[in-house]
Amino acid sequence: MMESSVKKTPSDKSLVGLAGEFHVLAQLAERGITGALTLGNTKRVDILVHNPQTGEVRKVEVKASRQKPRPAKLWHKGRVYEWQMSEKHEFITDKNLLYCFVQLAGPGILPRIFIVPARLVAKYVAWEHRTWWEAGKGKKNDSTRRHFRIEESDPDGYQNNWDLF
Repeated sequence: MMESSVKKTPSDKSLVGLAGEFHVLAQLAERGITGALTLGNTKRVDILVHNPQTGEVRKVEVKASRQKPRPAKLWHKGRVYEWQMSEKHEFITDKNLLYCFVQLAGPGILPRIFIVPARLVAKYVAWEHRTWWEAGKGKKNDSTRRHFRIEESDPDGYQNNWDLF
């Protein structure tokens, strides 16, 4: 049987996560900013970052997805990118923590990277869960599952927000 020449993309969650982390590291290096993977040894931190020009140190949590944008629900317009979060993310407001939400597009295609401060993620995740709950009150069981969504049009300007570093 002949092998297919079609490029396959990894579906393993850990490979998707690693791909996202390496894309972020590459973009940081291109900007002269040093980043180091924590390899899971630091809770809630995937990459430690140092900007030698400013002396700033940041922590980064990378959330990577390869899901295509979906039609918006209730409170968004158009189509949205979506990353799964949890209840704990409602309370993480560390001023030195940035989230990099990576939307992988496939082999050989640059991903979209959205960079958002932790306090804004916490505020959004809490707001969205509350809005979801109120929209279906009495019809749904509560859940610790949360989501972070960004409209495909990126009205808040999160994409390539590297100045935060």
